[in-house]
Amino acid sequence: MDDMLKLVVGIDGGATYSHGVAATLDGRVLAVTHSNSMNFTGSYQKEVRRRMNELVRELELQLPFSNEITHFAVSAAGIFNEATADQKEKLCGKIYPWKQTRLVGDSVAGYQAATLGKPGVLVICGTGTSVIVGNLEAKFTHLGGWGPLLEDKGSAYWIAVKAIRAAIDDFENTGEETAITSILCELYEIKNIQGIVPLIYHPEFTRDKFAILAARIDKVLQGKDKVFQKICEEAGTEAAKLTITAVEKSNLDISPLPVFFSGGVLTNNHHAQKAFEKTLRDKFEIMLSQPKLPTVLGTTILALRESGVSITDKIVSKLDKSYREVDELSKA
Repeated sequence: MDDMLKLVVGIDGGATYSHGVAATLDGRVLAVTHSNSMNFTGSYQKEVRRRMNELVRELELQLPFSNEITHFAVSAAGIFNEATADQKEKLCGKIYPWKQTRLVGDSVAGYQAATLGKPGVLVICGTGTSVIVGNLEAKFTHLGGWGPLLEDKGSAYWIAVKAIRAAIDDFENTGEETAITSILCELYEIKNIQGIVPLIYHPEFTRDKFAILAARIDKVLQGKDKVFQKICEEAGTEAAKLTITAVEKSNLDISPLPVFFSGGVLTNNHHAQKAFEKTLRDKFEIMLSQPKLPTVLGTTILALRESGVSITDKIVSKLDKSYREVDELSKA
């Protein structure tokens, strides 16, 4: 056993896409793989387990034959903070040795990737919206992440639903005229907006497809429609308001306040990002940036810590560099 290569595995199970990484205990990434969404609230457990199993098997195919995986860390949309032992056994038991597995919410892993465990704020505004704040006492405040049925305000899902509603209002002459209507009709090859009903209520039109729709509308319109612009600005404002509440609730008092943001709404939607930043700057002095590391490396860092590894700048740098190299090769 001593001559085996000791490894950890990090799995990022996002609401839209999932990623897996295998790395050595000194931070060298050896394998990277990708899959579809792994949302524990939005998928059947059987399907989630199947995708988790696929990710691990694909990683194993890329690894040296003689290896020992000491710890796993898995993050997933739909879990708040830390999973219970019962949740771990049910969801990971037949795939990973669950007692050597840490199962956390995707925001927890994202926070590690952004702050490396230091005090600060991470705002995730993609398919869903959530905010996690770590204060000087290493205590965490987590707001949002309630999912589409309970209205993840500011999320891509929320934007898409608002856009469809705006098109319906346009069609029924109860709202402003908007180019969203013609875009939806063209995208889905329907005569009028009434044709969208059987499409969006179909079981296969999942939450992540709403999120993708929001990005497609934004790409086509490029800020040229005032109705959609207003929806995007409102999304950014809602994400900022949630952030302000989380910071105040956490009693984090740092100036400037380190705020990291991720997710397609805040990274790719200009109007949402602008409104988000303005609302925050009206309240705090902030340092605003994107996480240096992807969320999957946040889970990898958690797995390394579970293995007793101290996370140094050297390890972080090696994780980042080797992940980019291996990920590029996996896409070639």
